Amino acid sequence: MSQTVSLATEPRTGTGSRAAQKLRKQGLLPAVIYGHKEETVAVTVNAKELHRAIVTLHARVLDLSVGGKTETVLIRELQWDHLGSEMMHVDFARISKDEKVKVTVPVKLKNAPKSMGGGVLDQPFHQLHIECLATAIPDDITIDITNLTLGQPIHVKELTLPEGVKVLESQEVVVVQLKLPGAEAAAPTPIDGTATGPEVIKPEKKKGDEEDEEKKK
Repeated sequence: MSQTVSLATEPRTGTGSRAAQKLRKQGLLPAVIYGHKEETVAVTVNAKELHRAIVTLHARVLDLSVGGKTETVLIRELQWDHLGSEMMHVDFARISKDEKVKVTVPVKLKNAPKSMGGGVLDQPFHQLHIECLATAIPDDITIDITNLTLGQPIHVKELTLPEGVKVLESQEVVVVQLKLPGAEAAAPTPIDGTATGPEVIKPEKKKGDEEDEEKKK
C-alpha cells in the first residue's frame, strides 16, 4: 500500500517554457495545486524528492507544505519528457484523507499456469480503475494465475481485492485468460462510473510543449 510523504514547496511566479526549463535546471519541478473549490496555486517541488516519493516509496498521496500550512494532495497527473526520463510538470489535487478517490493501479500477475493446454496468455487489462480511500491506495492488484486454465478466464468479479477497494470496470470484464493462438482477444469494456480527471504517474510520451501546458494552468 502506498504511503503518505511530506514535501516542501515554494511559490512559483514565472510562466512559460523558459521559466520552467530554468527551474528544472535548478532541480525544481513546476507544479500546480488545485481543487476543493480553492484557488489554484503555482508552486515548485524538489524533483529528486518527488521522484523518490513516487518511485521508491510508491506514494500517491502527499502532505505539501504550502505557505505555512499543510495541504494533503493526490498526484493527479505527472508529465514526463518524450523519452520518459525527466519529469516536466506535476498536477496535485487537494483531497481529504478520509475521502474516496478514483485512480488507476497496475495489474500484477503472480506465478505461472500449471498447464497452458496449448493456449497463450492474454491480459486485456494491464491496469484497472479503482475507488478507495485516499490513504488506502494499493500499489497494484496482484493476480495468482497458478490455476489459470484454458476456457476459464479470470474476471473482475473473481479478483481478490484489498479491503475497501472497488474496481470500476464491469464485473464481467476478463482481466487475464489463456486463449488458443489466433483466437480473438477479449475487448476492454467501459468502466462503471466516471474517473475524476487524468491520472498519469508512469513515464509516457506527451504531445505539446511545456509552454502550452503552462497556458492551460
